[in-house]
Amino acid sequence: MPTVPAAALPDRWFRTTPDSALLPGPRLLARSLIDVSVIDERIRSYERLTGIPADLRMPIPDFGGLELAAVGNMLLIASARPFTEIQRRTAYSVIVPSLDGALSRLDQVGATVLESPERILPGARARVRFPDGAIAELVEHRPNPGEQPRPPELRGSGHPGVRLLLRKAVSRSMFAPLVRLYETALGLDCDTRLQVEALGGIELATVGNLLVVGTDSPESTRASDVRLALVTSAPEDIPFTVPLGPPAGHRLVQLEDGSVAEVWDSAVGFHDTPAAPARGTAGTDVA
Repeated sequence: MPTVPAAALPDRWFRTTPDSALLPGPRLLARSLIDVSVIDERIRSYERLTGIPADLRMPIPDFGGLELAAVGNMLLIASARPFTEIQRRTAYSVIVPSLDGALSRLDQVGATVLESPERILPGARARVRFPDGAIAELVEHRPNPGEQPRPPELRGSGHPGVRLLLRKAVSRSMFAPLVRLYETALGLDCDTRLQVEALGGIELATVGNLLVVGTDSPESTRASDVRLALVTSAPEDIPFTVPLGPPAGHRLVQLEDGSVAEVWDSAVGFHDTPAAPARGTAGTDVA
């Protein structure tokens, strides 16, 4: 892989974990493509929603003036120019402890490498297509010379207790195979696995930060393009959101940035936080 020229880090650059080799496993992130002029506003929006401070911000001038920020499980990708087709089609960003290890694991499940590994300012990256068709950008973080971890600082009052997850809905027949696929692809064991009889037997599973929903209900599958889920103990009282449907186990709300999320009551049996350790072999819109 080519060497990235040495460059002084911008003043806005910070990472709580500059070396992703220290992560217990892959960090799966949802992606929000935005104009660079609104990145500060979007950071504050997700901090207010989740009560979690931004733990990463990276201006990357080498890739067309991109600037990235991560708040919890959301990666904000800001640009002053239009996004490319492949950037818009990419469903996930994944910060991995080892890029070689992640690619080796994905090869075992039949993933396709769309963009070969290359060196970048944060570390290294590649883009792949999972067997279910989802495209992901994998990024390995490594510290730059002199870079130190920076603890996150919450700039405003948040709302603790709202957990933001990535969401993927499939038919009941595809539910178990998809859970197994992401367990292998991410090297993580399923954390939550349950069936909600009150909602027609909808099946739910979390693999890391991904919520897999198995349902044959037209009401649920019509929202197949909803990529986010909010899990909370107070599903009818989530600040900074606009309800889009009647209160239920999986109603929809609109977030401040216009994204739509499915809401789940944690009382149905969700674990509070992902507990599964990494297993197996230990973008640009870089994460």
